[in-house]
Amino acid sequence: MAKTFCKHFMKIKLVVRQVSLIDHGLAVKLRFAVLVLAFFAEAPAFSETIFTHLSPATKDDTRQGYHIELLSLALEKTVDKYGPYRLVPAPVMNAARSMSSVRDNLYPNFFVNEQVTAKRLEELGYVPFPIHMGIIGYRVFFVSPKAKQKINKAISLEQLKKFSIGQGLGWGDIDILKSNGFTVIVANNYEGLFEMVASNRIDLLARGVNEVMGEFDTFKRQIDLHLDESVAIYYPLPRYFFTHQSNVTAIQRVTEGLFAAYEDGSLLRLWENYYLDSVSRVNLPERVIFKLDNPFIEGIDKSYEKYLYKP
Repeated sequence: MAKTFCKHFMKIKLVVRQVSLIDHGLAVKLRFAVLVLAFFAEAPAFSETIFTHLSPATKDDTRQGYHIELLSLALEKTVDKYGPYRLVPAPVMNAARSMSSVRDNLYPNFFVNEQVTAKRLEELGYVPFPIHMGIIGYRVFFVSPKAKQKINKAISLEQLKKFSIGQGLGWGDIDILKSNGFTVIVANNYEGLFEMVASNRIDLLARGVNEVMGEFDTFKRQIDLHLDESVAIYYPLPRYFFTHQSNVTAIQRVTEGLFAAYEDGSLLRLWENYYLDSVSRVNLPERVIFKLDNPFIEGIDKSYEKYLYKP
């Protein structure tokens, strides 16, 4: 392409010389036009920027769909300013390994959605927008057959604390639940957690109201799974996109894209497409909701709160 342009460029220069012998004013204009063409021909085009996203844990894991589409939405909103991009999947990994990969900067522009803590905000790069709009802080329970009748009688937080709660390795909820006095059983296999609660090896499995009904519909076909309909817990749980601190331009791009998507309504439409059905089916107004503390966000900037969804 460059050789072809140079070839035509030399021809144009020759024409300009010939014109200048006839009309000096026209020749000046032509020279200016040639300089403009040369500038744009030699100016580097935007190169494609690679962004890495988390992969689903299993073929039945639907949790990452929203996060991948949201990241893509933010990047689409900023193509004109930052150029083309390509989203590629990281290897399958659990939450603990994904955060380790971000800290070690193993993959290009690797963005992981995780719970906000003061420590993470200090150590990592992040996009200051609550990507689930806070709804994931509302938690309901898959319940074991043994605990199914007992949980209906839990009319106080102290009674609820008598049940063991299953969580995945690396999930930030572990420390929050423990700090509030719950017994937490940790497993390193996502699908295994559903089998554990169905087989009475744990009493409860806490899941966000935005994701629980999708999981229920998926796993009830495979195992005898029960969803409690009487109680819920809530703790402030903003989740941001985190990445390595060195990805300065990528952070700026995703930040601009997310806020643009929020302002034009496309972010809310995506959120509703993924989560509104589950949030509605959980029926929070009919449940007893126990509020817990999240000591790990003490002292952080609370400006994210104006973007929270109020169920």
